[in-house]
Amino acid sequence: MKPVSHHIRNLALLYALGAFAAPAALAGSPMPDFKATDVNGDGRISLEEFQAAGGAEAAFAEGDANGDKVLSREEFIRAALGSDRMQAGGPKKGE
Repeated sequence: MKPVSHHIRNLALLYALGAFAAPAALAGSPMPDFKATDVNGDGRISLEEFQAAGGAEAAFAEGDANGDKVLSREEFIRAALGSDRMQAGGPKKGE
């Protein structure tokens, strides 16, 4: 049986590793805020506004469900998630 101090040391190492790894894992690509992305405040996101926030054109097109060339709040969420997937190297529409 190992001494208790060995177990305490292992727990301390695990805690330290978690303390350093958690912020890096959470610092991924957070979902952009709709209001912050809607620069002109018209309640819709244009392709230019979406790209200025780091979104991919293909994700914008995928998110634009009704094809009106702007994103509603719901479409924006879908497009932002699609853009994150594309930037991470995930499958693109049609693959």
